[in-house]
Amino acid sequence: MNDADVSRQIQQMVRFILQEAEEKANEISVSAEEEFNIEKLQLVEAEKKKIRQEYERKAKQVEIRRKM
Repeated sequence: MNDADVSRQIQQMVRFILQEAEEKANEISVSAEEEFNIEKLQLVEAEKKKIRQEYERKAKQVEIRRKM
Protein backbone atom coordinates (compact mmCIF):
# COMPACT_ATOMS: atom_id res chain seq x y z
CA MET A 1 0.00 0.00 0.00
CA ASN A 2 1.41 3.39 -0.94
CA ASP A 3 1.03 6.66 0.93
CA ALA A 4 -1.99 7.76 -1.12
CA ASP A 5 -3.87 4.54 -0.33
CA VAL A 6 -3.06 4.86 3.36
CA SER A 7 -4.19 8.48 3.34
CA ARG A 8 -7.49 7.59 1.63
CA GLN A 9 -8.10 4.78 4.07
CA ILE A 10 -7.42 7.07 7.03
CA GLN A 11 -9.77 9.72 5.61
CA GLN A 12 -12.46 7.08 5.14
CA MET A 13 -12.06 5.97 8.76
CA VAL A 14 -12.20 9.58 9.94
CA ARG A 15 -15.43 10.19 7.98
CA PHE A 16 -16.93 7.03 9.44
CA ILE A 17 -16.00 8.03 12.99
CA LEU A 18 -17.41 11.53 12.49
CA GLN A 19 -20.65 10.14 11.07
CA GLU A 20 -21.00 7.76 14.01
CA ALA A 21 -20.33 10.62 16.43
CA GLU A 22 -22.99 12.79 14.78
CA GLU A 23 -25.54 9.98 14.93
CA LYS A 24 -24.77 9.35 18.60
CA ALA A 25 -25.01 13.08 19.37
CA ASN A 26 -28.41 13.19 17.65
CA GLU A 27 -29.61 10.17 19.64
CA ILE A 28 -28.50 11.82 22.88
CA SER A 29 -30.21 15.06 21.91
CA VAL A 30 -33.49 13.31 21.08
CA SER A 31 -33.34 11.29 24.29
CA ALA A 32 -32.65 14.39 26.38
CA GLU A 33 -35.55 16.23 24.75
CA GLU A 34 -37.90 13.33 25.47
CA GLU A 35 -36.78 13.12 29.10
CA PHE A 36 -37.20 16.89 29.47
CA ASN A 37 -40.74 16.78 28.07
CA ILE A 38 -41.70 13.88 30.35
CA GLU A 39 -40.32 15.64 33.42
CA LYS A 40 -42.00 18.92 32.44
CA LEU A 41 -45.34 17.18 31.98
CA GLN A 42 -45.03 15.48 35.37
CA LEU A 43 -44.26 18.79 37.07
CA VAL A 44 -47.14 20.57 35.35
CA GLU A 45 -49.58 17.81 36.29
CA ALA A 46 -48.37 17.82 39.90
CA GLU A 47 -48.90 21.58 40.14
CA LYS A 48 -52.35 21.32 38.55
CA LYS A 49 -53.27 18.71 41.15
CA LYS A 50 -52.10 21.00 43.97
CA ILE A 51 -54.16 23.88 42.57
CA ARG A 52 -57.27 21.69 42.27
CA GLN A 53 -56.84 20.47 45.84
CA GLU A 54 -56.46 24.04 47.09
CA TYR A 55 -59.64 25.14 45.31
CA GLU A 56 -61.52 22.13 46.69
CA ARG A 57 -60.35 23.02 50.19
CA LYS A 58 -61.46 26.63 49.73
CA ALA A 59 -64.82 25.55 48.31
CA LYS A 60 -65.39 23.35 51.37
CA GLN A 61 -64.53 26.26 53.66
CA VAL A 62 -67.04 28.48 51.85
CA GLU A 63 -69.70 25.77 52.13
CA ILE A 64 -69.04 25.36 55.85
CA ARG A 65 -69.31 29.13 56.39
CA ARG A 66 -72.62 29.23 54.50
CA LYS A 67 -74.04 26.52 56.76
CA MET A 68 -73.17 28.52 59.86
